Amino acid sequence: MKTSLKIRAGFTAVFALACAGATAAAMTKDEYKAKQKAIAAEYQAERQKCGARYGNSLDLCVARTHGMRDVAKAELEAAYKPSPANNYKAAVARARSEYAIAKEECDAQKGAMKKKCVADARAAMDRALAEAKAKSYSG
Repeated sequence: MKTSLKIRAGFTAVFALACAGATAAAMTKDEYKAKQKAIAAEYQAERQKCGARYGNSLDLCVARTHGMRDVAKAELEAAYKPSPANNYKAAVARARSEYAIAKEECDAQKGAMKKKCVADARAAMDRALAEAKAKSYSG
């Protein structure tokens, strides 16, 4: 899915910004707050880029920026307070974000093609949620 690759590239960039240096040592509260502010600033900058658009193009841009923000926040929380529950929340945020973006992409289609597109997006989200749940129970 071409959208997933674009989304993941955006998430990777935001997550790298949010969690740089968090792997070796525990993140301090000050680092956590600074990274929260960086995520908020990145979101505002990306959201401003959506301003000149309208219709489905605007909806798609907004869905992407909201998704990037929500995933970055969830992954930052998982890095700050590592736990299976926070890792699960991050996986859920990724799945829901990808679904919202795919659903907006489906809006450009009509009739049966749109229904199939939405159903495929929903199935992909359900698979991702099931995988996240399985990983959270396995450790």
